[in-house]
Amino acid sequence: MKSFLLLLRTSAMPLALALALTACAPAATTRSSDVAPLFHDALFKRPAIPVDSTAIFALDAPMRRFLAQKIAPQTRERDQRRRLLDALAGELRLDYDAEETRTAAQAFAAREGNCLSLVIMAAAFARQLGIRVTFQEVYGFDTWQRHAGLSFLSQHVNLVLGHPQSRLWVESGAQTPLIVDFVPPRKAAGAVTKPISEQTIVAMYMNNRAAEVLAAGQADRAYWFARAALEADPTFTAAANTLGVIYWNVGQKTLSEQAVRFTLEREPDNVPALTNLVQMLDAEGRTTEAQAVAKELAEAQRYPPFYFYDLGMRALRAQDFADAVRQFKKDLARRPYDSQSHYGLAMAAMHLGDVSQARKELQVAIRNATTDDQRALYATKLRQLKPS
Repeated sequence: MKSFLLLLRTSAMPLALALALTACAPAATTRSSDVAPLFHDALFKRPAIPVDSTAIFALDAPMRRFLAQKIAPQTRERDQRRRLLDALAGELRLDYDAEETRTAAQAFAAREGNCLSLVIMAAAFARQLGIRVTFQEVYGFDTWQRHAGLSFLSQHVNLVLGHPQSRLWVESGAQTPLIVDFVPPRKAAGAVTKPISEQTIVAMYMNNRAAEVLAAGQADRAYWFARAALEADPTFTAAANTLGVIYWNVGQKTLSEQAVRFTLEREPDNVPALTNLVQMLDAEGRTTEAQAVAKELAEAQRYPPFYFYDLGMRALRAQDFADAVRQFKKDLARRPYDSQSHYGLAMAAMHLGDVSQARKELQVAIRNATTDDQRALYATKLRQLKPS
């Protein structure tokens, strides 16, 4: 369900930096003129292919053929939203993949994507069918993950086909809203949601790509994606925090702090930005300032995101498997969809001789894996387990 992340850079740097790919409750008063001072184009090489927001929802020729041949002919006989949902669950089904946020055409071609990619592809088809769409941010499904020396905070979005949901009215039949989501309806029931604009979705996409290419060591490209995110939606201040991380990576410490503080001025409890600011101040020897911000961070976040996971891994390395089980269970109480903690719990259970529990945890880890590499690793371990 990744769409939006906080990344903590943990390699090749003296400190960890946090990138938020999406954030909640942005300040509505932020304007384009407010974010303009954050941009310093001369520091970064322009990409050979300019960043283009129009490509995000664009249908290519294969998508148009699929629409004409598989969906449109059948919509005359039934609710076209139902037909689109059936296609999304069948021929258009995406395997969940968190490695890259894809445009509609890329997700269609690969049949892979995260929740943002699913929303973008579904919205692109829906609009061609004349279906009204509402983008939603969904609360309560935040998860943390680590990959390639980075930590990711993933937040969640989905798509409503038809009228937006409301607790003030209920309609039946063709007017009933239908949800496009990776999360099963029974898990999403009762979740708190907030409608968001298409501009915010575009900003989320650009910010995701900024984080992803920065993780690949491409700071120049990352800058132009983060810049495009703020241009698309100046209220999406998570992208300002992303700029802060990018500036830090190229040695522009003053600009980095400026961008992070810009986020905190508008979202004082933003954990990624607070985390970054503490580490920036610490790295520069500004200990008193760092301690003051650290207190604010402690109030916003009782435990660091990987606190119990790290304790579990430490216990595994020390071969204290009973304690490892305890720590991984604590982590999963906070991050129930984390495949790595399920995998760690499986390894601890295996060493304790509980093959049945190890098998169960590996099966859950496979279901919750966010990349093909993770799924392959967990599946290999599952095959290696002796029959219980």
